[in-house]
Amino acid sequence: MIPALPLAAALAGGVAHAADDAAAPIESRLSEARTTVAPSPSLSDGLVVVAIVQTKATVTDLTSTNPFLDGQVVGLLGGTNGLTTTDEQRAVYVEQRLSPFLTWSPPILGGWASLAVGFEIDYAFGDRSYGVGGNVGGGFGGDMVNLQTRRMEATLRALRGDHDLTFHVGLQLLADGPFDPTASLPDDLLRTSGRMMIIGSEATGISAYGRVGGLAGTWLRYRLGSWTLWESGLGEADDVTFHAADVRVEPSWIAGAGLHALWMRDRSGGTAGTLGVGPTSALSEMQGGPRLDLRPAGVDVAPPVDTDVFWLSADASVNHRLDKGPFGASGFVAANVGKMYLEGLRDHAILGGFGDVEVRARVAPGRGSVVRAEALYSTADDPATPTYEGALTANSWGIVGALNATHGTLLLLPDPFSIDRYTAVVHDVSNSGRGVLAVTGSAGYDLVPSRLNATVGGGVATSAGELQGAELNAHVVADALLFLRLGLHGGTVLGTELPTAPWIVYGSLDWLVFK
Repeated sequence: MIPALPLAAALAGGVAHAADDAAAPIESRLSEARTTVAPSPSLSDGLVVVAIVQTKATVTDLTSTNPFLDGQVVGLLGGTNGLTTTDEQRAVYVEQRLSPFLTWSPPILGGWASLAVGFEIDYAFGDRSYGVGGNVGGGFGGDMVNLQTRRMEATLRALRGDHDLTFHVGLQLLADGPFDPTASLPDDLLRTSGRMMIIGSEATGISAYGRVGGLAGTWLRYRLGSWTLWESGLGEADDVTFHAADVRVEPSWIAGAGLHALWMRDRSGGTAGTLGVGPTSALSEMQGGPRLDLRPAGVDVAPPVDTDVFWLSADASVNHRLDKGPFGASGFVAANVGKMYLEGLRDHAILGGFGDVEVRARVAPGRGSVVRAEALYSTADDPATPTYEGALTANSWGIVGALNATHGTLLLLPDPFSIDRYTAVVHDVSNSGRGVLAVTGSAGYDLVPSRLNATVGGGVATSAGELQGAELNAHVVADALLFLRLGLHGGTVLGTELPTAPWIVYGSLDWLVFK
């Protein structure tokens, strides 16, 4: 149930090793495969098919106390989703996901236009059969309808050459920067702009991506876009929309910097979706965001809340892909400002922020021989003030609406290699509005360059000086065949408030298939 930039791990030769880029979701990695087999009039039929198959076998002490969410759980570990830990039983299960993406570029149009669709089918072995539903269908007999739409977009290339301008119309991947998700590498999406920590999921709308450059390479990128996230009533002014304007300059072959203005406009009263949306919603609380109670004293019913949130951010990077030398660094800082409008009550201001910085170094031959360190910080809310001073992300508006994908932990922060159980001790960068300081790192070494890797890693998260958890993990990953990767992963988190220390061990098979 992970969003679809979000899916899992990389597979193609030339794609960053899973231990190197320890948390790059499949569809962002899918972008890299697309650059290898991009739609082109030279293809005889104009059709490109890329599919990712994930299989994951898990043993863990995480247990669900909600019978309706036993197979698929998203959100804060120990939170309202009912997922906790126990030493009385072990969860043992196997999950599988197929994510096919088809791009049709009619040769008669010469590459100026294309249509892309993407789907997802996933389930746990043995969970259900003979029915209809998402994230199920692995039961005896099969015969289950389980097909989830991840993409349906028309792509129009208005300009090509030294100045490229591409429009996307429809259901598309919405990231928080000016790199076109359909033609960018994972590191472009996950290590620039807001690193998809602000927003990173599917949305329906229209976007324009521009790139200016020549033989010396790109020196300017920009984006304008508008998306409708929730349409509650076609005739009512009750929508949730998102708008973005970004620019990035790359003055040298190795460095770049960007400025970003993002706007979440929520006129739903906070009632869109099953669990509501926005910083006062049950959805936000479930995903580790804030759950603000803005009711006046003695009032039982919460008032409708409309919200305007602006994210104003800046980022900079040097060799963020780690392809122009052995050292790379990237980081960003973002302020979330705005207001919540309460029906019949005074407005409630928003003023918080967060930032992240990461450094990496390649220490030996092979894609996975990388040492890295990363630090994440977000501000904390003071309930005694009339202003919300914590961080906000799109996790308050959608299930897995934003990512934190480069940390390399399994349970302390959410593991983007997850399939249907996407949970963590600190699930959102706001840390339920309490703020967080998290430091993570890893050291990997390719025993056989770009074929067999071993990595150890971990991290520590604190809030107001109080320990949230400390993780230790290890990974062994082998490229068994071209585009087919096998892995064994395990980790545990100490110092949490959960009944027992959470731990997980899983084996993975990731296979990239394309035509």
